[in-house]
Amino acid sequence: MAGALIAPVADALVASALGLGARLVAEATAPGLAFALDELGDIDIPDPVAARIDKAQLRALATLYLAADLEPAGIIPAVETLAGLAATGALQVDLGAAEGLVAAWWRARNDRISEAERNAFFSRLFGTSSSPVAADADRNFQFEDRMLELCEALYKLDELGSGDPYGGLAQQARVRAGARALIANLGEASSGSTAFVANEVVTTLKDAFAIVGHSSLRGAFAARDLWGVVGGIARIAHKSFSPAAPYIRRGKAGMIVVSWLAEISDQIGGRGPLVEIGHPVVGSAIDWIEATLDIGEAQSKGPAAEPARPPAPAASPWSALGA
Repeated sequence: MAGALIAPVADALVASALGLGARLVAEATAPGLAFALDELGDIDIPDPVAARIDKAQLRALATLYLAADLEPAGIIPAVETLAGLAATGALQVDLGAAEGLVAAWWRARNDRISEAERNAFFSRLFGTSSSPVAADADRNFQFEDRMLELCEALYKLDELGSGDPYGGLAQQARVRAGARALIANLGEASSGSTAFVANEVVTTLKDAFAIVGHSSLRGAFAARDLWGVVGGIARIAHKSFSPAAPYIRRGKAGMIVVSWLAEISDQIGGRGPLVEIGHPVVGSAIDWIEATLDIGEAQSKGPAAEPARPPAPAASPWSALGA
């Protein structure tokens, strides 16, 4: 009984990341905060493109970045699959106390942003998707390069080893340039719908987490944590999801880096130092680089033989929001 009440470590890590994401979305959608592109924020940036984004959007984008990296790990797709199997009577697993949650998910399925819609939106914002998107859908090809430039600049703040808590003038200038470039990139990719979509996605993620993290499903799939449940669902549905660890690490790190941009956005046009060497965002930048390398290495090895993918769906109406 006690074991059922203690959340596994993996579940606690995901819950912590989702909790931070939910707080960022709450701040982004607080009354009085404008996040439409035609209502410019107080960012003092000479570049007119970079000025077309405010703190609220950046906080929403931070949470959406986490969601984009959780997508290939399979939390939401696994629940969508489980609910479909249960609704059609094809599930040979006793859901126990989680049955009501799974049934509620199925009943509300048409009210949620779909997998195709999520991936179209993630592609437009971050250039990534875990499933095919329409050939004519927008894709932010430059995001990862801009993110890498900023993370490398943060990582190299201490390259002089001078004992200066801010690194040096050149190092701070490189961070400022990287931050400005990433803000400009996100400003071009996002829109007035960003915070709304972030709220929808984080709500869906929390609902999915409540299901795959349910103790009854851990018992049903003989799983140690939510990833064991996701893997069990994948097996019975003959699907596969990407290894979760590097995506969780990169998603949380990227969320922290982008949310940091919101905190310093009104200083970006100044001349003073933006960040100290010991700031937590520096560690997150390092985590992002390392996790991205791990993901790239895994992808370069290539997946096992898979069935042919279906054609990409037509452009999603969600992907066109604010375009």
